[in-house]
Amino acid sequence: MTPKAVEYLLTQDARLLARRDAPAIDREIECDRQAALDLYFAWQDGMAQFQELMPFVVILERKVALNRALIKWLRKNED
Repeated sequence: MTPKAVEYLLTQDARLLARRDAPAIDREIECDRQAALDLYFAWQDGMAQFQELMPFVVILERKVALNRALIKWLRKNED
């Protein structure tokens, strides 16, 4: 995964997923996202390796994908 794709996941996809039930925030997803963001910023500052992000990215990417699949399934079965 490229740095740009990781940034998009953290700043867009996972952020929106954590806030999908606004005004409530999904604390579990938001905690994972914030931890990954901290590591992402450390990588940008040269204080961490990009590979250290991958465990967080895999978890968040899976949650985003499952959420998308669920929404698609719900929309399909609304009728």
